[in-house]
This record gives sequence, C-alpha cells and structure tokens, in this order.
Amino acid sequence: MIFLRSSPLSIILFVLLFAINNNSKANIPNESHELTLYVMPTMYPLDWSSPARLYKTMKTCYVKTIGLTDHYLLGHMAVKLESPLLDKPILIGQASGSTSEKTQLILKEKIGYGILGATLTGRIETEEELAHKIEVYARRGKLAFIKYRINTEAMQRVLTFIEKYTQKFNTKNAACDFYGGAFWPRYENEGGSCTSFGFSLLDVINIVPPTDYKWKLDLKIPQQLIGGRFNNNRKVKFSTIKKADAWHNGEGSLNKDFVKYSVYEPSIIFDWVLQKRRDTIPEYQAIDDDGVPGLYIDKTSVACKSNEPLFLQRAEPNLFIDVYLKMNGLSDKKN
Repeated sequence: MIFLRSSPLSIILFVLLFAINNNSKANIPNESHELTLYVMPTMYPLDWSSPARLYKTMKTCYVKTIGLTDHYLLGHMAVKLESPLLDKPILIGQASGSTSEKTQLILKEKIGYGILGATLTGRIETEEELAHKIEVYARRGKLAFIKYRINTEAMQRVLTFIEKYTQKFNTKNAACDFYGGAFWPRYENEGGSCTSFGFSLLDVINIVPPTDYKWKLDLKIPQQLIGGRFNNNRKVKFSTIKKADAWHNGEGSLNKDFVKYSVYEPSIIFDWVLQKRRDTIPEYQAIDDDGVPGLYIDKTSVACKSNEPLFLQRAEPNLFIDVYLKMNGLSDKKN
C-alpha cells in the first residue's frame, strides 16, 4: 500500500535504484579486473640508431649510475594484477640474475652484441623488491603506467598463463628461469625479458597495442658484432663496435650475416605515456596514482581468443634461441 500511495517520481526512482543495485552486482567482476604495466626508463637516454651510438650511450648511462642503488640499467617493466579472482593484488616482473654472468659474457667471452640475445639466469622478482623499486622510481619521477580494464575471461587466461610460465617444464627448470632479449614467453619453453613478459600477458588476451605506437625496436644485428658461443668463439673488440655506424640493412642470410632482434623499449613507452597524457585522444584516459602519471583504457569488450593455445611454436629460426635450446638439451624437441 505504501508503494501505491507514492508519487510517480518516487516510483521511478525506486525502480531505477532497484535496477542499478542489481546491475552493479553483476558488473563488479568485469569492472574490477585490471592489468597495469609499470614502465621505468633508463636513468639516462639510450640511442639505438646505430651499434656505435648504443654502445656510447649505454656506457655513459652505466658510468653515471654506477654508484646509484635501486635502479635498472636498461630500464624495466613490472605488472600489477587486481581482480576479485585474487585474494590480493599481484605484483610481478621478470628479471635476470646476478651481473657476474653478463660480466663473463661481455669481458671474458667477448660476445659483443650477442649480449642482447644471450640467455642468462632468470627469476621472478618478489613483490617486496618490486614495490620498493616502484616507490623509488616514483620519487625520481621515472615511473609511468598504463592500466588496462579487462574482462573476467581475460584475467583468468592471464593468471593461467603465469601459472604455466612459472611451472617446471622439465625436472630442473621453468621458463621463467631463463632471461634473454631474444625470448618471447609465448613460445613454448622459452623464457623472457622484463618487457617481453609484460607484453606476452597482453598478447595472450589479444590486446597488444598496434605497431604504429612504435614501442618496439626491430633491428638486424650484423654477424661480425656477435661473438663467443654464437659465432665460433669469435672475440668482438669494443673498437669494432665503436666503428659500426649502422645496423645491418642490406642483403644477406638470416642467422648467418645478421640476426633479427626485437625489443619493447621501456624508455620509449614511458615517453609515449607522458606525451599521450598531453594529447587529446578518446581511447585513453589520463589518470594519476599517488602522483604517478598514467593512462587508463577499457578493453573489456575485446575477445581474448580463448581457443588459441597459451603457448605457441616458434616458426622462424633464431641463432640465439638455437644456442639456448642446444645448451639446455631442448634442441631435439619442439620449442
């Protein structure tokens, strides 16, 4: 009787409130699933325009930061997952092990630019160290992020991918135990780098950004700049690298005259985020998190290709990967 005595306006408001309350409960999971990519650029810019310029700028960056704690020489990417499917948010990232391996390869084995694709000991960083590094980079003004809103199915697929990626594929190792610039984590039994791990999570749910964003560098490393185990134990001198004013850009045979190398560059992504916050683009929303600049994009409507395998077969051979497979007794198996 109270309902019948109410005014037409109050009846409308009551119906709307009832509908909103019920719809909001149904929408909570989708609205709550978020994947955030944190990007930390190099402390000093790198110039990838030529082998010589990269060597010079990388050396400068190393010398200027040699006494700096809590930093990543080549920049870094970390991932945060927030979802009702989780007891608490997950903060995760792929990293290499100790610097002694790199020193051995660069200074003793003298592999030159083979270091870009060489396999190193890998590990999944702890949440504590990542949280600390993110806080430090935020204070330095060297942190930005892109937050993706995704649907339930996509989040489930991401979590399953991480679970499989961190499980042992033989009696000794999981894919995450290997770190290298030539890896693509979506290829079976391959490890990853910090950025390839982050972008594999986007790839597995079909939301990798378009190539015209130009976040990825695609290079052809001349074979004469690759040494050690990748080139008949050739010793590459620093003087040779300093004279190399161009990447391979002519004719030649893949994995004999040159090796393909691709990398998502954290510094490029960092600058892109800051620039897009200044631009007016409908797809992204500029947001801040405790003063950290970022972008927010809704990808809940994207179908994540759930029928596609989580891990794929590498189609094109790669010198770095071939050596990795042989060294780990995997060359007789499909990778």
